[in-house]
Amino acid sequence: MIRSLRARLALSHILPILLLMPVLSLYLVYSLEGFLARNLLQQLSYQARLLTDQVQQNEGIVENAQAAQDFLTHASRLTDAHVLLLSRDGTILASTHVEDADRIGARYIDGSVSQALHGETAQGIGPGITGDVAYIVLPLQRSGVTVGALRLSYDVHDLRAEFNQLQWLVLGGVALTIILGLGIGLGLATTITRPLRQLNESTQRIATSDYYTRVAVPSRDEVGALAHSFNQMIDRLEKVEQGRQRQLAAIVHELARPIAGMQAAVETLRDGVDADIETRAMLLGGVEDELARLDRLIRTLQNLHKRTLHPIELNRSAITLDRVIRASVANYELVTAQLGITLTIDVPPDLPRIQADEDRIIQVLTNLLDNAFKFTPRGGQVRVQAGKDDQTVWVSVADTGVGIAPDELPFIFQDFYRGDASRPPEKSGVGLGLAICREIITAHQGHIEVKSEAGRGACFTFTLPKG
Repeated sequence: MIRSLRARLALSHILPILLLMPVLSLYLVYSLEGFLARNLLQQLSYQARLLTDQVQQNEGIVENAQAAQDFLTHASRLTDAHVLLLSRDGTILASTHVEDADRIGARYIDGSVSQALHGETAQGIGPGITGDVAYIVLPLQRSGVTVGALRLSYDVHDLRAEFNQLQWLVLGGVALTIILGLGIGLGLATTITRPLRQLNESTQRIATSDYYTRVAVPSRDEVGALAHSFNQMIDRLEKVEQGRQRQLAAIVHELARPIAGMQAAVETLRDGVDADIETRAMLLGGVEDELARLDRLIRTLQNLHKRTLHPIELNRSAITLDRVIRASVANYELVTAQLGITLTIDVPPDLPRIQADEDRIIQVLTNLLDNAFKFTPRGGQVRVQAGKDDQTVWVSVADTGVGIAPDELPFIFQDFYRGDASRPPEKSGVGLGLAICREIITAHQGHIEVKSEAGRGACFTFTLPKG
């Protein structure tokens, strides 16, 4: 069994040629042979009838051997055929060929001659005096009585030699066609199977976690479209792998910090048995804080796991966005004085009521405000604004903090993206807040975006549909 796709494709191209070409060539050869034979007999028949008419118009030719020979000597200038004039009993009276001189006066015993002497025309291809010939024998009649026969023949040896040469030409053409068909079939099969082989090799490399391989797209046909889709799949896998590595790095980093802090506190307590009560209380308080940090981290990871397994669910109701914004901002009024940051609100009172999950919208605002205060230095400003247009309402949280570098903006809403590594760990977080914000707003059929310049603050804006 042929298992190679390339071989099967090539065979599918060449098999019709292998099956059809011999049949067609034989049909062509024998059709051409029949055509040539019929054409030759038609020519002989035409010439024979002309000569027969002349013989029948001249009385005495059949009865006089000399007259018959004179007539055929004259006729030999008009035709290349071998012409015999025979008497009523089949005796050869005259011939257009000189080499038949010794046969003059002898009887020509042949079925076709006998048929003609009985008043019927005979023609065909068969044995002649010196070899196979194409012949026609016509009866010579006078007053309805057969008085002799006229036989025209043509040696088919040259014709068959040309026909054999034609056969070899046809066979050579068939062989050349088969070779060309095989070459073209193999070429087309290779063109089709090469990308598939590359796809297979790339798939095997992906199985070894090599996501940097790509497949060339040689054409725009179905195979090219498959290669293009395969490359897109690899791009997505590569991004997923990069995200997984970032997630793992972030989790390891977040787990290492509190564990290291607690380990240091435990070693200090073990070595300082006689330490004063205040130091011991401070160290235990630090351990307690780190344990609380670990607890928050674990709960965050649990929420991430639930969010991955189950899409976010909303509990929608008609809410007043003005009230939700002011309630969220109120939680930060005491913090602003401690941090030395100015907080302003610009929300019009005529904002329409919207269908939304109030707790989720508060969660979004809280995350955005947390980030704004986290990255805004003392003396800076945080501004919350809202508004509406024909189809949506919008809310923005802007700050005058450190801003976001342009190369970070495309990744700011991805899971576990922590921003520039130079940022202090306490300000980097786990990297889930903005990703959760985008998921919540997207679940509301809304949109969230950020505009920022490094060193000049950031402005996060989300939109929600009316109604």
